[in-house]
Amino acid sequence: MARTAKITNANVGPLKNKGGSVGNTPVRAQDFNVLVGDHISQSDASAQSVASVVTLSGGLVVGTEALTGAGACSVTVPVTFLDTTGGVAAVTLAASTVAGAMKTIIMVKDGGNATLTIASVAGAGNTYAFANVGESLHLINAADEDGTIIGWAELSRGSGAANTAAAFDGPVVTTV
Repeated sequence: MARTAKITNANVGPLKNKGGSVGNTPVRAQDFNVLVGDHISQSDASAQSVASVVTLSGGLVVGTEALTGAGACSVTVPVTFLDTTGGVAAVTLAASTVAGAMKTIIMVKDGGNATLTIASVAGAGNTYAFANVGESLHLINAADEDGTIIGWAELSRGSGAANTAAAFDGPVVTTV
C-alpha cells in the first residue's frame, strides 16, 4: 500500500535516533519519517511546486475573494465572486506574470451588469459583460515555448442557466 504524506513548511521533523536525540548531523529528506498535519502550505513568500503527479482524494479548495461593486480582481487569488447589488460595476483584471495562473470569475449577486475588462489577452476579446447570477469565466495565463507571457486565454464561459440552449451563452464577449 502506498504511503501518502501531507507536508507543511513547519510541521515536519526527523525521527529521533536510538539515543533519543537528533544530534548535529545534517538532515536528509529520507530522515523525515514522521509527518504531522494534513496539508501543504505556503507560509513564506517563496513559491512551492510539486514536480510529479498529485492525486487529491479529499477535493481541492482554492482561495477566493469577493468583489462588491467596481474594482480590480486579484491576479493571485484564483476565484473572484462578483456582487453587483449596488448597481452596474466596472471590473478589471490586470496582466499576470505567472505562466499557467488560473482565474475564475463568477457573478453571485445581480443588481446590475458587471463589465470585466482584461488588460492582457491571448485572444480577440478583452471585455466580458456579466448580466446574470451564475455567469462565469475561466481563464489561464498563457505563455509560449520560451516562457514569454502571451496573456489571459479563455478556457470556458458558463451562463448559470438551467440545461437549455441559453446555458451555453455565458458572459458576452467584445473587443475594446
